[in-house]
Amino acid sequence: MLRSQRVINRTRIPAIASYIVNHPDSYVFSSLTVSIDQIPQFTPASPGLDCYNLGTLKIPMAARFIVNDGQHRRAGVEAALKMKPDIGNETISIVFFVDEGLKRSQQMFSDLNRYNIRPTESLNILYDTRDPIAEISRRLIECIPVFKGFTEIEKSTISNRSSKVFTLSGIYRGTFELLEGCTHDDKLKLATEFWVCVSGYLQEWHAVINGDMTAGSLRRDYIHAHAIFLLAIGKIGRILTNSNKNWKDALSKLGEINWHRTNPLWEGRIIIGGKISFSRNNLNELVDELMGQIICSQK
Repeated sequence: MLRSQRVINRTRIPAIASYIVNHPDSYVFSSLTVSIDQIPQFTPASPGLDCYNLGTLKIPMAARFIVNDGQHRRAGVEAALKMKPDIGNETISIVFFVDEGLKRSQQMFSDLNRYNIRPTESLNILYDTRDPIAEISRRLIECIPVFKGFTEIEKSTISNRSSKVFTLSGIYRGTFELLEGCTHDDKLKLATEFWVCVSGYLQEWHAVINGDMTAGSLRRDYIHAHAIFLLAIGKIGRILTNSNKNWKDALSKLGEINWHRTNPLWEGRIIIGGKISFSRNNLNELVDELMGQIICSQK
């Protein structure tokens, strides 16, 4: 293996470039880490001891640069400059290492990435102040009874013994589906009314709130305690709220459905081999089935 770094994933670059261009006053990047194959010349800013490590670093233009960490950020910056040349005066910090050969560069890449832990989707949503749906989702888990105290806000998975039912990422994704393309003046109000309405028809959710059922039992035995349901009902909610003034009444069908995993209706749709399968096809199958039952109930 002669490469000193991973192959760049070009599909990531447009998102990084858009992030820079759309948030010119607040975007944040960590330093790039770069190896150079020539010895740089450092000139202190002043001869005094107070500034001995502050000065100018001169690197020959003939030097070879290898980005050990941050090649996607670098490519994103390059793409952003093409989109908006006036950000050319922006700066980004760089940590330079003298290149000691391929073996050292490969080891640097391994060391720099070995202990990097990507934040969970829920944690990103928890701290994202730019995304309005993230803000709405955080508000929802404070005002919807079945979400309040029963939402895992940091992890995107829930352990069997957890007292939580939903994840913040699941609520976010369901709410995103509900509000996609929404022109409603008060999106928070609509989302609140929608989830309150949905929860009102699901007796098992209330059994957990009242202490008559554990969160673990709900997740283990019922499909409406999983993210695939939140996404499916969010998609259905978008259709209903945009086309049906009586959408709250239409959702009453939810209270008549057998949500238990043993219901043969779910086998082959979202239950595969005894386990809930979360794929695009499974999600579409669930949406089609639920939408069909809701429409039939309105006739």
